[in-house]
Amino acid sequence: MTIEPDNGPAGSDAAAIHPDDGAANDHLTIIEDGPNDGSPEPDARWLLLIVDDDPSVHSITRFALEDFRFEGRRLSFLSAYSGGEAKAILSDTPDIAVVLLDVVMETDTAGLEVAEHIRGRLDNRFVRIILRTGQPGQAPERDVIVNYDINDYKAKNELTAQKLFTAVLAALRAYNQIAALEMSRRGLEKILAASTTLYEQRSVAQFVDGVVLQIRSIIHDAQGALLCAVSGRHFNGDLDDVRVVAGIAPFAFRSGVPIRTTLPDAVCHEIAAVLEREESFFADDRCIIFFKTANHSASVVYLCGHRPLTVIDRKLLEVFCSKVAIGFDNAYLFEQITHEKTHDAVTGLWNRTAFVESLNARLADVDHRIEMAICVLDCDRFRDVNESLGYEAGDRLLATLARRIESALDDGDGGGGDVAARLGADQFVVLKRGDRAALEIWAERLMAAVGASLILDGCEVIPSMAAGLTMVSDDRRAEDLIADADRAMRGAKWLGGGRYEFTVHRPPLSGEGRLMLVTQLIHAIRRHEFELFYQPIVRTADGHLCGFEALIRWRHPHRGLLAPGAFIGVVEETGLILPLGSWVLDRAARQLAEWGASIPGAERLQVSVNVSARQFMNHDLTGEVAAVLARTGLAPERLKLEITESLIMNEPDTAERLLRALKALGVHLALDDFGTGYSSLSYLDRFPFDVLKIDRSFVKAMLHRRETMTVVQAICTLASNLGMELVGEGVEAQPEADALGALGCRWSQGYLFGRPMPAQEAAALIHRSAPLLLAPAD
Repeated sequence: MTIEPDNGPAGSDAAAIHPDDGAANDHLTIIEDGPNDGSPEPDARWLLLIVDDDPSVHSITRFALEDFRFEGRRLSFLSAYSGGEAKAILSDTPDIAVVLLDVVMETDTAGLEVAEHIRGRLDNRFVRIILRTGQPGQAPERDVIVNYDINDYKAKNELTAQKLFTAVLAALRAYNQIAALEMSRRGLEKILAASTTLYEQRSVAQFVDGVVLQIRSIIHDAQGALLCAVSGRHFNGDLDDVRVVAGIAPFAFRSGVPIRTTLPDAVCHEIAAVLEREESFFADDRCIIFFKTANHSASVVYLCGHRPLTVIDRKLLEVFCSKVAIGFDNAYLFEQITHEKTHDAVTGLWNRTAFVESLNARLADVDHRIEMAICVLDCDRFRDVNESLGYEAGDRLLATLARRIESALDDGDGGGGDVAARLGADQFVVLKRGDRAALEIWAERLMAAVGASLILDGCEVIPSMAAGLTMVSDDRRAEDLIADADRAMRGAKWLGGGRYEFTVHRPPLSGEGRLMLVTQLIHAIRRHEFELFYQPIVRTADGHLCGFEALIRWRHPHRGLLAPGAFIGVVEETGLILPLGSWVLDRAARQLAEWGASIPGAERLQVSVNVSARQFMNHDLTGEVAAVLARTGLAPERLKLEITESLIMNEPDTAERLLRALKALGVHLALDDFGTGYSSLSYLDRFPFDVLKIDRSFVKAMLHRRETMTVVQAICTLASNLGMELVGEGVEAQPEADALGALGCRWSQGYLFGRPMPAQEAAALIHRSAPLLLAPAD
């Protein structure tokens, strides 16, 4: 606001005022007007309103107070020549400090009406009112002061220049004290309101943004504010450890960057000094407020402005920042509690509850029509790590796998993108967007990512995971979809792990549950609802057929043909794997014997049969194999038993004894999924294996990852040195077959050479390949 000098009412000449101009000039015989004070800044002057209908009083008062100073500030004068004009000025200018008020103007009580207007209508309790009258006794002094809240009452004939100076000084001192008290009160109210608002923030990010905004509301003249914090628990003098947390204009900042990128070097060093001394700093145009929370590192608020902060401003800021420190602790604690409620402590991923709630929310969103799938992953042979290296190493492995899974996702923010969570133990779940084709490509990439080797406590570990995927449908709940994906995962694990199985949900049978599924599986075994499919195993160089791997399928009477992922988990857990495994072994041997008897050249083919853990360790497998060979008349060398690495490593001494007993029968032994487990290579020469099968995860990744190619080369060299044959699994492209052939892998299987097929199709393939059929030794 600009204060113009008082030149009297329109048409008046205030340049020369003589003593005989009126009784109001008693003892103020000043004949010249005071100088023009110009247009001072409002915050540098006290505002004084002269209300009198005599122009000479205005001039004399201004001249008498020309050199007035209080706390370094001069006076700026406003003039009103009537009660009505005074009311208008007072209404428009609330920061007037003192009013010199004449009683009698346009009416005998005009001045008293102005006083009533100030205290009543305007409710202004701060401005000091000095009532002046040229007619002592016109208004009783006591009644006027009591009824109209007048601060001083003077007769004009007793108001000399010295007394006027003294009266104004006393009035300004009172005004300043009252204003300071009011500023403190309002400041404390703002701090209370700000603290309440801040404490309502339930995240640290919201809290820090609120801090700088509340500082602006407390210190109106603040030009800008920055909240900075030490990134570690202690400040060691390195300015790069001091980061911008939040701020307001005019600062151009980015949260998390060092303060060097935002503030001048001089200010940065001032902040460093504050952090070292742990004391706030105040200068004319800036200040740095230090505070420290109970559980976190030191922080500072940097504030700049146009004018020095008052003592009250400083105190308010310090009080506010002390409240901020408490609020930080509350916000951190609430965020920690919230995070622990929804996140897994070991991996930092969402927990099962948070994932299920998020997925159900998406399923309930009618506008959400993006194709996506649920993928459940389970760590193969995780128990080996816990038993060999300890549970802490197991936790580190889980944390590593979690990061690898996250790295294979897009926009993993929980707000519409891909999301990963830990279901519990060594199981994870992923919500992945994409159609079936894109998801298959992603699943291959995921298997390669999680299978990269790492060092745990000085021991190299090559992780492996089994994954099951199911497409999301809007008519199903999250738990049901997870259960579908889990069944598919168990099918992948039954096939040896280190692979994925994809299952599209089919409507369940009425009343189907785990108990019902067990009952149906028992009936399926009795009713011969299972059948074997056969996947070709060929010579890598030219694709000539040498045998098959037998793979089980369930031809369900209502749900159609089911892959192992839909039932194998329950089969293994309930012990039904023993009768089912016996049937698979007998049927595969019988089928190969039938082909050998009816198709020329088929007598040279082999059939591979997977052996489960229960069959291998808790069953007379040697006696059963001998009985099958006797019943079918199949030559022992035509039967190949595939055993996963984890089976032999659980109890290596027992495994060695069983393997040698089987080998004595003349059957061939294959070590399935080699390289995906946690075994020591020093054990390998103990076991009488004929074949090493290279896991499909290595085959898929070896052309894209140099590290994986190195592992495959090492496996091939090892097999050659031990006199073993090699079979590459999961070969789907010619470049993969070429690479395996170049490394000395003679045999391959995969979609490139043929998918699993019913016995009739396999027989037709044998007929077509009859002239080129190979024996494993060829």
